[in-house]
Amino acid sequence: MKTCTFILDPGHGMGNRVRGRYDPGAVSQGVEEASIAMAWANELRGLLTSMGHRVVRTRKDRHDPCPVSRRDDIAVAYGGTAMISLHCNAASGLANGTETFYRGAEDKALAEKLNAAVCSALGTKSRGVKTEQESQHKSLAVMEFPNCWLIELGFIDHAGDRAKMLDEKLMLLACQNIAAVLHEAFAK
Repeated sequence: MKTCTFILDPGHGMGNRVRGRYDPGAVSQGVEEASIAMAWANELRGLLTSMGHRVVRTRKDRHDPCPVSRRDDIAVAYGGTAMISLHCNAASGLANGTETFYRGAEDKALAEKLNAAVCSALGTKSRGVKTEQESQHKSLAVMEFPNCWLIELGFIDHAGDRAKMLDEKLMLLACQNIAAVLHEAFAK
């Protein structure tokens, strides 16, 4: 087994876009995207570490400043094997499901596996995998790191998705699935 360095990016947080200002990301019913992303990153970190991998988070808590423009630099500085950026979608409260973004054609197969790993654990609808150009932003700063996948776990403003993302047992199962996909893809 090869030891890998996985970079986990819990989306949003302190100084994400404006220095010194906390960016909660999408918020619904008092629940912040940044908090969900951090909980998932911490769970995934523990699992990957227990598998013998090195794990670096782009931010460690809500006070750790990390502009979105520096997150890919962190992955490069630590010699990241792969980077996973965790987020929650938001829309009208009616949309739901999980989707995963990737860079190029060579990254699509892993995006599909990561997306399926989350959907099977949470029971969310698969919204499929898309290139970063198909995102609402057309370009995702964290994806400047070559081996990066961005997972939109679910819709924070959809009651069903939000409940699933907050459920600790489902989160553990999904993170176990993600860790298994990453281990299989990069450590074998």
